[in-house]
Amino acid sequence: MPKRVPPLSAAQLAQIKPDPSKVIELTDGAVPGLRFRLTPAGTRSWSLNIRANGVMRRYEVGQNLGLSEARSKAEKLKVEIKNGADPTAEKRARREKAKLALDGIGTLGSLIDRYFQNGPGAHLKTKDDQRNGIRFVFSVHLRKPALELRSAELQLSADNHKSKVSAARAVAYLNPILRWAKKRDLVAGDFDLEKPNQAPPKQRVLDETELAAILPLLEGSRGMCARFILLTGARISAAKKATWSQINWDTKTWTIPSDHLKDTRALRQRNQKPKKPMVVPLSRQAIELLRMIEANREQILMLRGPEPRAQETGLIFTSTSGTELGNWSRWLKKIEEVTGVSDWSAHALRRTSATLAGDLGAPPHVISVVLGHSNVGGQLVAGYNHSAYSLEHKDVLQRVADKLEEIESSKPYLKIV
Repeated sequence: MPKRVPPLSAAQLAQIKPDPSKVIELTDGAVPGLRFRLTPAGTRSWSLNIRANGVMRRYEVGQNLGLSEARSKAEKLKVEIKNGADPTAEKRARREKAKLALDGIGTLGSLIDRYFQNGPGAHLKTKDDQRNGIRFVFSVHLRKPALELRSAELQLSADNHKSKVSAARAVAYLNPILRWAKKRDLVAGDFDLEKPNQAPPKQRVLDETELAAILPLLEGSRGMCARFILLTGARISAAKKATWSQINWDTKTWTIPSDHLKDTRALRQRNQKPKKPMVVPLSRQAIELLRMIEANREQILMLRGPEPRAQETGLIFTSTSGTELGNWSRWLKKIEEVTGVSDWSAHALRRTSATLAGDLGAPPHVISVVLGHSNVGGQLVAGYNHSAYSLEHKDVLQRVADKLEEIESSKPYLKIV
């Protein structure tokens, strides 16, 4: 008759200390097959020896478990094995999933890339912005296997994100991707994420005192791009993508390609006729700004040689590596720290430019032209009036530039507190 193994006790386990020369193993008599293991390094683990499919096997129960927890997990593991489960194979599958996730295969990140490279998103003009927006809000989920994604965890990430505006946009971008993936069994479950509650958008406009504080600091690539937005009333997306080939020095104009313009027309109108490129007249100050950037660019190229990326893209406003400008939030925060002017964005510069135009007497239809809006004077009027108001456009931008120059030169800089 085999010798009966006594049950282990919590007090007994607490007294056991690591032996530098060997591994200590003890058997628990309360749960047949349950074994405790203590390594010389002090690692405490539990395993279960049990016969499965006629073969004696050893399964891991867990590490750093108390006695009662180890017994409970061992009993549960026994039931699973009796019912046909194979914990070893499942563990191997989890390791393989983890490896694939590290390689970016079968993850949410790879799913998003697939949608924008070969799926319905491949033709979208804003696909890069959409992809970056999703990655910004749902970054912690990008390496998770897509089939293990749960709607609740994605929703929590959106709800708890510090920027409700960014989260709402990311949700709008991600929902169609998840629906597309569901039809192809690339995700499990149904996804219909809700946009987090947002405060009403602030129609922020910088006043003359704030402009007087900010204007002297608009230096460097981001500063000059911000100044260019004020001088042209352009969107930040168009200004960041502006290239030297779009500048006509003879006519003193900047032509924004149609694919760099935001198309706010009704879907039916967009499908019938593509939006035309926008020609922006450049004020004296805007031309001087571009000439200065061009001269500095030539000096840099002479001193350290051409930067391949800058040469390839021809961008006017670039990072130090020649790529499109980013990190606007960080730059805005630095301006805020120096000036005390807070709670504004790059888009506020465009709104400020339009407001200055209005204050200087520009009628609404000319301001609409400055902003590149499709329906100048309203949809009904736009159907009959196809004037580009080029002279008025040029005149109002020159007056805005003169006003900015006056503000910058006449008002002393004071930090706003």
